[in-house]
Amino acid sequence: MKKILVIESGEEKNGIQNILNSAEYTIYQSANEIDGVKIAYCYLPDMIICNVEPPEKELKIVQKLNDNPVTETIPLIMISSCTKTFHYRKIMEAGADDFLNKPVECDFLLNSISRRFRKINALKEKMLTTLTSGLTDSDIKQKGDDHILVKIGNKLRLVEFSKIICITALKEYSKIYTENAQKIIVRKSIRNWLDILPAQDFLRIHRATVVNIHYIDKIEKTGFRSYSVYIKTIPNSFPLSQRFANAMRKTFSL
Repeated sequence: MKKILVIESGEEKNGIQNILNSAEYTIYQSANEIDGVKIAYCYLPDMIICNVEPPEKELKIVQKLNDNPVTETIPLIMISSCTKTFHYRKIMEAGADDFLNKPVECDFLLNSISRRFRKINALKEKMLTTLTSGLTDSDIKQKGDDHILVKIGNKLRLVEFSKIICITALKEYSKIYTENAQKIIVRKSIRNWLDILPAQDFLRIHRATVVNIHYIDKIEKTGFRSYSVYIKTIPNSFPLSQRFANAMRKTFSL
Protein backbone atom coordinates (compact mmCIF):
# COMPACT_ATOMS: atom_id res chain seq x y z
CA MET A 1 0.00 0.00 0.00
CA LYS A 2 1.33 3.42 -0.96
CA LYS A 3 2.38 5.69 1.91
CA ILE A 4 1.53 9.39 1.66
CA LEU A 5 2.99 11.97 4.03
CA VAL A 6 0.84 15.06 4.54
CA ILE A 7 2.85 18.06 5.72
CA GLU A 8 0.52 20.61 7.29
CA SER A 9 1.24 23.60 9.47
CA GLY A 10 -0.50 24.29 12.75
CA GLU A 11 -3.08 26.46 10.98
CA GLU A 12 -4.37 23.52 8.93
CA LYS A 13 -6.60 20.99 10.71
CA ASN A 14 -6.95 17.65 8.94
CA GLY A 15 -8.42 19.14 5.76
CA ILE A 16 -6.41 17.02 3.33
CA GLN A 17 -6.52 13.89 5.46
CA ASN A 18 -10.33 13.99 5.45
CA ILE A 19 -10.25 13.84 1.65
CA LEU A 20 -7.72 10.99 1.61
CA ASN A 21 -9.41 8.84 4.22
CA SER A 22 -11.71 7.30 1.60
CA ALA A 23 -8.78 6.40 -0.69
CA GLU A 24 -6.75 3.21 -0.43
CA TYR A 25 -3.56 4.83 0.82
CA THR A 26 -1.72 4.75 4.12
CA ILE A 27 -1.78 8.36 5.32
CA TYR A 28 0.66 9.96 7.77
CA GLN A 29 0.19 13.51 8.97
CA SER A 30 2.95 15.60 10.49
CA ALA A 31 2.34 17.82 13.50
CA ASN A 32 3.94 20.76 11.71
CA GLU A 33 6.05 21.59 8.67
CA ILE A 34 9.39 21.25 10.50
CA ASP A 35 8.60 17.73 11.68
CA GLY A 36 7.14 16.96 8.26
CA VAL A 37 10.40 17.63 6.44
CA LYS A 38 12.37 15.59 8.99
CA ILE A 39 9.92 12.69 8.70
CA ALA A 40 10.27 12.78 4.91
CA TYR A 41 14.07 12.58 5.22
CA CYS A 42 13.96 9.64 7.63
CA TYR A 43 11.06 7.51 6.40
CA LEU A 44 10.89 8.21 2.65
CA PRO A 45 7.16 8.11 1.87
CA ASP A 46 5.91 7.25 -1.61
CA MET A 47 4.42 10.74 -1.99
CA ILE A 48 4.35 14.06 -0.13
CA ILE A 49 1.43 16.49 -0.01
CA CYS A 50 2.29 19.92 1.35
CA ASN A 51 -0.48 22.12 2.75
CA VAL A 52 0.97 24.93 4.87
CA GLU A 53 0.21 28.52 5.73
CA PRO A 54 1.27 31.20 5.09
CA PRO A 55 2.28 30.66 1.43
CA GLU A 56 5.75 32.12 2.12
CA LYS A 57 6.65 28.81 3.80
CA GLU A 58 5.79 26.75 0.74
CA LEU A 59 8.81 27.62 -1.37
CA LYS A 60 11.25 26.87 1.47
CA ILE A 61 9.74 23.43 2.03
CA VAL A 62 9.85 22.52 -1.66
CA GLN A 63 13.48 23.63 -1.85
CA LYS A 64 14.45 21.62 1.24
CA LEU A 65 12.82 18.46 -0.09
CA ASN A 66 14.30 18.81 -3.57
CA ASP A 67 17.78 19.79 -2.40
CA ASN A 68 18.11 16.56 -0.43
CA PRO A 69 19.09 13.53 -2.60
CA VAL A 70 16.98 11.15 -0.51
CA THR A 71 13.72 13.04 -1.12
CA GLU A 72 14.25 14.80 -4.45
CA THR A 73 12.65 11.95 -6.41
CA ILE A 74 9.56 11.65 -4.18
CA PRO A 75 6.46 13.11 -5.93
CA LEU A 76 5.39 16.35 -4.28
CA ILE A 77 1.96 17.97 -4.55
CA MET A 78 1.61 21.53 -3.26
CA ILE A 79 -1.75 22.85 -2.05
CA SER A 80 -1.81 26.62 -1.72
CA SER A 81 -4.11 29.54 -0.99
CA CYS A 82 -1.97 31.79 -3.19
CA THR A 83 -3.35 32.34 -6.69
CA LYS A 84 -0.54 34.51 -8.06
CA THR A 85 1.05 33.18 -11.23
CA PHE A 86 4.60 34.06 -10.22
CA HIS A 87 4.21 32.09 -6.97
CA TYR A 88 2.95 29.08 -8.89
CA ARG A 89 5.95 29.31 -11.24
CA LYS A 90 8.39 29.57 -8.32
CA ILE A 91 6.93 26.48 -6.65
CA MET A 92 7.00 24.42 -9.85
CA GLU A 93 10.53 25.55 -10.75
CA ALA A 94 11.68 24.57 -7.26
CA GLY A 95 10.60 20.99 -7.94
CA ALA A 96 6.92 20.48 -7.10
CA ASP A 97 5.11 17.97 -9.33
CA ASP A 98 1.68 19.59 -9.09
CA PHE A 99 0.09 22.73 -7.67
CA LEU A 100 -3.54 22.86 -6.53
CA ASN A 101 -5.36 25.91 -5.23
CA LYS A 102 -7.63 25.96 -2.21
CA PRO A 103 -10.32 24.98 -1.66
CA VAL A 104 -9.24 21.65 -3.07
CA GLU A 105 -11.83 19.49 -4.76
CA CYS A 106 -11.64 15.85 -3.77
CA ASP A 107 -11.56 14.52 -7.36
CA PHE A 108 -8.79 16.92 -8.40
CA LEU A 109 -6.54 15.82 -5.56
CA LEU A 110 -7.19 12.09 -5.96
CA ASN A 111 -6.68 12.29 -9.73
CA SER A 112 -3.39 14.12 -9.23
CA ILE A 113 -2.19 11.46 -6.79
CA SER A 114 -3.23 8.68 -9.14
CA ARG A 115 -1.44 10.29 -12.12
CA ARG A 116 1.78 10.67 -10.13
CA PHE A 117 1.78 7.00 -9.10
CA ARG A 118 0.93 5.81 -12.62
CA LYS A 119 3.85 7.83 -13.97
CA ILE A 120 6.24 6.36 -11.41
CA ASN A 121 5.14 2.81 -12.27
CA ALA A 122 5.53 3.50 -15.99
CA LEU A 123 9.05 4.87 -15.45
CA LYS A 124 10.03 1.82 -13.41
CA GLU A 125 8.77 -0.51 -16.12
CA LYS A 126 10.62 1.45 -18.78
CA MET A 127 13.85 1.40 -16.79
CA LEU A 128 13.56 -2.34 -16.24
CA THR A 129 12.89 -2.94 -19.93
CA THR A 130 15.88 -0.82 -20.88
CA LEU A 131 18.08 -2.60 -18.36
CA THR A 132 17.18 -6.07 -19.58
CA SER A 133 16.69 -5.44 -23.31
CA GLY A 134 18.93 -7.42 -25.61
CA LEU A 135 19.68 -10.04 -22.94
CA THR A 136 18.79 -13.71 -22.89
CA ASP A 137 15.97 -15.00 -20.74
CA SER A 138 18.31 -15.88 -17.88
CA ASP A 139 21.66 -14.18 -18.23
CA ILE A 140 22.56 -10.74 -17.05
CA LYS A 141 26.15 -9.54 -17.09
CA GLN A 142 27.79 -10.20 -13.75
CA LYS A 143 28.64 -7.35 -11.41
CA GLY A 144 30.92 -9.37 -9.11
CA ASP A 145 32.69 -12.65 -8.53
CA ASP A 146 30.38 -13.86 -5.77
CA HIS A 147 27.00 -13.79 -7.50
CA ILE A 148 25.11 -13.80 -10.75
CA LEU A 149 22.05 -11.86 -11.85
CA VAL A 150 19.40 -13.97 -13.53
CA LYS A 151 16.35 -12.76 -15.37
CA ILE A 152 13.10 -14.44 -14.33
CA GLY A 153 10.31 -13.17 -16.56
CA ASN A 154 10.75 -9.40 -16.45
CA LYS A 155 12.36 -9.35 -13.01
CA LEU A 156 15.98 -9.56 -11.92
CA ARG A 157 17.13 -11.89 -9.19
CA LEU A 158 20.55 -11.76 -7.53
CA VAL A 159 21.78 -15.27 -6.69
CA GLU A 160 24.85 -15.62 -4.50
CA PHE A 161 27.09 -18.55 -5.42
CA SER A 162 27.57 -19.45 -1.75
CA LYS A 163 23.79 -19.93 -1.40
CA ILE A 164 23.56 -22.38 -4.32
CA ILE A 165 23.43 -26.02 -3.19
CA CYS A 166 23.34 -27.66 -6.60
CA ILE A 167 22.23 -27.14 -10.19
CA THR A 168 20.51 -29.74 -12.36
CA ALA A 169 19.89 -29.73 -16.10
CA LEU A 170 16.44 -29.40 -17.67
CA LYS A 171 17.28 -29.59 -21.40
CA GLU A 172 18.19 -26.00 -22.39
CA TYR A 173 17.14 -24.83 -18.92
CA SER A 174 18.57 -25.56 -15.49
CA LYS A 175 17.18 -25.69 -11.96
CA ILE A 176 19.01 -23.91 -9.15
CA TYR A 177 18.56 -25.29 -5.61
CA THR A 178 19.34 -22.73 -2.91
CA GLU A 179 20.05 -23.19 0.79
CA ASN A 180 16.68 -21.72 1.77
CA ALA A 181 14.89 -24.48 -0.18
CA GLN A 182 14.05 -22.31 -3.17
CA LYS A 183 14.14 -23.68 -6.71
CA ILE A 184 14.82 -21.27 -9.55
CA ILE A 185 14.50 -22.31 -13.18
CA VAL A 186 16.55 -20.28 -15.66
CA ARG A 187 17.49 -20.57 -19.31
CA LYS A 188 21.11 -21.62 -18.92
CA SER A 189 22.89 -24.89 -19.72
CA ILE A 190 25.10 -26.79 -17.28
CA ARG A 191 28.10 -26.11 -19.52
CA ASN A 192 27.46 -22.35 -19.27
CA TRP A 193 27.27 -22.60 -15.50
CA LEU A 194 30.74 -24.15 -15.36
CA ASP A 195 32.19 -21.01 -16.98
CA ILE A 196 30.71 -18.87 -14.18
CA LEU A 197 30.79 -20.84 -10.94
CA PRO A 198 33.95 -20.71 -8.79
CA ALA A 199 35.86 -23.92 -9.54
CA GLN A 200 37.10 -24.31 -5.94
CA ASP A 201 33.51 -24.60 -4.67
CA PHE A 202 31.61 -26.48 -7.38
CA LEU A 203 32.10 -29.91 -8.99
CA ARG A 204 30.30 -31.51 -11.87
CA ILE A 205 29.30 -35.01 -10.76
CA HIS A 206 27.16 -35.92 -13.75
CA ARG A 207 26.41 -34.49 -17.17
CA ALA A 208 23.20 -33.13 -15.65
CA THR A 209 24.38 -32.13 -12.16
CA VAL A 210 26.76 -29.62 -10.57
CA VAL A 211 27.06 -29.54 -6.79
CA ASN A 212 28.47 -27.17 -4.20
CA ILE A 213 31.04 -29.30 -2.36
CA HIS A 214 30.35 -27.46 0.91
CA TYR A 215 26.81 -28.88 0.93
CA ILE A 216 27.74 -32.52 0.30
CA ASP A 217 26.41 -34.58 3.19
CA LYS A 218 27.79 -37.98 2.25
CA ILE A 219 28.89 -40.15 -0.65
CA GLU A 220 27.78 -43.80 -0.70
CA LYS A 221 29.07 -46.61 -2.83
CA THR A 222 26.16 -48.25 -4.65
CA GLY A 223 28.00 -50.77 -6.83
CA PHE A 224 31.27 -51.51 -8.54
CA ARG A 225 32.83 -48.08 -9.10
CA SER A 226 29.43 -46.37 -8.75
CA TYR A 227 28.42 -43.87 -6.09
CA SER A 228 25.52 -41.72 -4.97
CA VAL A 229 26.02 -38.20 -3.69
CA TYR A 230 23.75 -36.86 -0.95
CA ILE A 231 23.28 -33.11 -0.62
CA LYS A 232 22.17 -31.39 2.58
CA THR A 233 18.47 -30.39 2.64
CA ILE A 234 17.72 -32.44 -0.52
CA PRO A 235 16.12 -35.83 0.27
CA ASN A 236 17.02 -37.64 -2.97
CA SER A 237 20.58 -38.54 -3.98
CA PHE A 238 22.40 -37.77 -7.22
CA PRO A 239 24.44 -40.32 -9.19
CA LEU A 240 28.17 -39.80 -9.53
CA SER A 241 29.15 -40.50 -13.12
CA GLN A 242 32.42 -42.38 -13.74
CA ARG A 243 33.33 -39.67 -16.20
CA PHE A 244 33.57 -37.15 -13.36
CA ALA A 245 34.66 -39.51 -10.59
CA ASN A 246 38.34 -38.55 -10.82
CA ALA A 247 37.61 -34.95 -9.89
CA MET A 248 35.56 -36.15 -6.94
CA ARG A 249 38.38 -38.48 -5.79
CA LYS A 250 40.76 -35.53 -5.66
CA THR A 251 38.41 -33.80 -3.25
CA PHE A 252 37.06 -36.75 -1.26
CA SER A 253 38.46 -40.15 -0.39
CA LEU A 254 36.44 -42.66 -2.39
